[in-house]
Amino acid sequence: MDDNSGSSAGGDKKEIIERWKKWNTSKTWKYEPNHDLISKIGKEGSKSPLDAFRDTVPREKRQTERVGRSWSVKELRRKSYDDLHKLWLVLYKEKNMLLTEANLARRHGYMMLQPDRRKKVRKSMGAIRHVLGERKRAKIADHKLYLQELERVGALLEDLDVDASEGDSMEEGMHKEATEKKLEEDKI
Repeated sequence: MDDNSGSSAGGDKKEIIERWKKWNTSKTWKYEPNHDLISKIGKEGSKSPLDAFRDTVPREKRQTERVGRSWSVKELRRKSYDDLHKLWLVLYKEKNMLLTEANLARRHGYMMLQPDRRKKVRKSMGAIRHVLGERKRAKIADHKLYLQELERVGALLEDLDVDASEGDSMEEGMHKEATEKKLEEDKI
């Protein structure tokens, strides 16, 4: 009994799965890439916005030429905030392009040319973060020093016990004295 119920239950499950597969394949949208269009992306004369995500240098030239080095922290310390921001955006675009190229290489089964470029971009972006972190810490330290100086000056003014009303009376006295001198000079 148990064997019959088990096999019929197993058969029912298989039947349900087969029906679902049949239904799912007829209803599901399948992605079929347009290889002609994909091959045109990144080529000369193409005006696709997707060109920003493809390496525009031909593979033959990329094999022979070496790419540069990453930016050092010492070099980046001399740059302004705007220059660092622009460089960050350029590196970010380069990173996205390299990730796209690595993905295409993986999907099509070929080796990515000069894979060390991703490491150089990552190191440069890390150096920019380091420089911006240094500047932020320096600015925070300067602000703390400024606040301490304000507290010290405030304490000195309290010690002198300078009152605003005394300053006004002193000013009035000086004004009276100046007008009296001027009247005396006019009489002479």
